[in-house]
Amino acid sequence: MKKIILIFFLLVLTLGYAQKIPTFALRSEVGSYTQFGLRALDKNDLYVILGTSDPMTGSPPQYLVYIFKAKGDVYFYYKNSPLSSNKVELSEEDKKRLFETIHSKKFKKFLNYNQEDFELKNKKKDYPLLLDTTYSLTVIQNGKQNTYSYFSKKHLESDNPRINKRMLKKYTDILDKFGEVKTDKGH
Repeated sequence: MKKIILIFFLLVLTLGYAQKIPTFALRSEVGSYTQFGLRALDKNDLYVILGTSDPMTGSPPQYLVYIFKAKGDVYFYYKNSPLSSNKVELSEEDKKRLFETIHSKKFKKFLNYNQEDFELKNKKKDYPLLLDTTYSLTVIQNGKQNTYSYFSKKHLESDNPRINKRMLKKYTDILDKFGEVKTDKGH
């Protein structure tokens, strides 16, 4: 009987810990966040915002917004235009996966990078501007934020000398973790 109680107690502790939000050392003061459809930020919450922007189509950027609440819940919505957003219900499995992602060493280590780490620079040569869909990641917590923007993973096969493939791989791995959420964004 004591073993069962001990196992139950350890299970409760483990599950309780997994739902807590880690505190990250983010660098920049929070700028404007209204483009994400956020009205007011609760400093105890964690906001992870993924965006896509395609300069060729001229369409407005689209965002996936994850709000990790201090009490252990996650809210998710899809913002497909400046005036339209759809809240999406997450399964318990998806919530667990998202909490595992923000607790992962890979995510914590990634937040130590700067935007400048993404591009290889050869000061002796100018390279043409790459016009392509860009993917952004913004993490907001406690009045601070880190924001990153880079190209799609199709550039992993590119021979363009400006592309830092090592960083692009790390970036797309993080984006894919958040993209694994199984939802119908249209509803």
